[in-house]
Amino acid sequence: MHSSIDVLKMPHLEARKTIADRIKEARLNSGLSQRDIAKELHISQSSYSRIESGALAPDCAQIRTLSGLYELSVLWLMGYPSFVVHAARN
Repeated sequence: MHSSIDVLKMPHLEARKTIADRIKEARLNSGLSQRDIAKELHISQSSYSRIESGALAPDCAQIRTLSGLYELSVLWLMGYPSFVVHAARN
């Protein structure tokens, strides 16, 4: 796992792959399908699949929505700390 300083120095494509891997891991752990998540993000399942593969980078609003759905830190989803911080529910 990368330290937060290493993540800052990570090449763009490697950082995008890390984000994609974390998003996929979170979805698999949630038991939700790609179709379920795509519906929450108001995008097609194929677009969401491209996010999980790293072919398409999620935008800020999508990361925020995913953070809430999975109850995970935006920072963790973005590849920063090597630990999980659960987001607070309102």
